Amino acid sequence: MAGVLIACGEVGFRETSVRAILERSGGHRAQFYQHFESKEDCFAQAYAVWIERLCVSLLEAAATTPGWEGGVREAIVRLFQFVTARPAIARALFVEVQIAGEPALARHEAAIERLAAAIDGVRADIDPALAPPEATGVFVVGGIESCVVEALGEGNLNRLWDALPELMHFVAGSYLGKEEAEGAFERASILLGRERARLTGAGEEVEER
Repeated sequence: MAGVLIACGEVGFRETSVRAILERSGGHRAQFYQHFESKEDCFAQAYAVWIERLCVSLLEAAATTPGWEGGVREAIVRLFQFVTARPAIARALFVEVQIAGEPALARHEAAIERLAAAIDGVRADIDPALAPPEATGVFVVGGIESCVVEALGEGNLNRLWDALPELMHFVAGSYLGKEEAEGAFERASILLGRERARLTGAGEEVEER
């Protein structure tokens, strides 16, 4: 199933054929049709597996890092590491899914909502009178995804890492206000300046089993 995502990420969903999938996976046409009804079915099944793996990886990164800000930052770092290590699969997950049909798109929307709910957990610590709108989590996750999509579109993945401080400013500011946003920006900038080589060289964390 990685083969369909790699093919779609490299040449686009519309241009991908079953032959192109098999060339990247090493399988045979008879085997393909034993498991999948079509290219669309193959993509949808592969998408479900890989987006689940990525979601679990990001949520794990956030949950095992102290503090809400630190957890969000670590999850974004984990996401950037995945995109840097597997740009073709990342393009399939974030770009080509938009034209791949309803089953995969529904999985995409569910993943956005799941991650948004995790980020929105900070709401419990905010005075209800100062709380942001209910849709803030989806808005924030959408902003992070847009950054990934733009970097993939440009073919410039260094842009992702350059954007880390601004993204942390955006996330913190969306929930906690200007002062916290500026602090989050500064802390992300310091981390990036001190540990960029380690972060960008760490590779992706999503299991391929």
